[in-house]
Amino acid sequence: MPNNMPLTSAYGGQELTVSTILKDPMWLPDRLYQNMDLAFMEDALLRDAGSNSGVVAYRETAAPFLNDKAREVAEFGEIPVSGIKEGEVKALVGVKFAQGIRVSYEMRTENNIDMVNRQVIALQNTMTKSAVDATLAAFKAAEIPTVAVSKAWTASDSEPFKDLATAKRKISQAKTDDNQLYGYRPDTLVIAESAIDLLLNSQQTQAFYNGNMADQNPVYTGVLPFALRGLRVVTSPWLTDDDVYVMQAGVAGFRSDTIPLKFSPLAVESGDPSDELGGNTMSWRMNAVRKRIIAITDPKAVVKLTGLQG
Repeated sequence: MPNNMPLTSAYGGQELTVSTILKDPMWLPDRLYQNMDLAFMEDALLRDAGSNSGVVAYRETAAPFLNDKAREVAEFGEIPVSGIKEGEVKALVGVKFAQGIRVSYEMRTENNIDMVNRQVIALQNTMTKSAVDATLAAFKAAEIPTVAVSKAWTASDSEPFKDLATAKRKISQAKTDDNQLYGYRPDTLVIAESAIDLLLNSQQTQAFYNGNMADQNPVYTGVLPFALRGLRVVTSPWLTDDDVYVMQAGVAGFRSDTIPLKFSPLAVESGDPSDELGGNTMSWRMNAVRKRIIAITDPKAVVKLTGLQG
């Protein structure tokens, strides 16, 4: 999740003004890079497939083994070679998400630092929410399995730990078309904070709750410092109560950047870049852009829980 603390001066004791920000075109982008570090949920869920040139072709996992079993080989015997069963070829085209913010001449002369701060926070939220939406869209496109909860989690006698165990079993016992286990090991729960409250209110959950299993190597600030039913907990402000998934992180799918997250220097929006009035529109702007592909290669390594609200 992004750091949404208000903008402050990098120099202790000095007042931060809009004029100060405008004098250094990279001050605001640098602060945003800092705030957005570890901000994206998919970084905690999906493996890094490196960069791409705008299009990625991939196959869903059809089987976890080679087509032939390992064989005994006699001394000086030739070692056999086998291949893998490959799924259908799929392709995804990267989608560029971008947005900009403005600082007006009036904001500078009136030192409206609050408006600058609010725009920065809104930009951070916009970029992180678009990433969460893209991840959920990838889950939906992959047609992942679902598990209906035994009782709505809003009910006093709900059994959320039983539901999590059912989802984990569905993943760990997932089989190929020829009835072979994939060997998945579910390790992550993706859930809204509001749904966590429902889960923790259950007496059944409290009996099993382990609150001292901090993640020692977080790749995303939304990884919470406890485990539930052996699952590390990953959350985001942009998840709803209906967005609850159990999965094996790093195995279910991948992420690949065409354009990593970038921020442009704060510059005159239109006209002479050296114009003290801010050019034709009397304003300065900064842009944010990212182009990323997200795909699910192992849909059976993810399960969505349904019916939480009854």
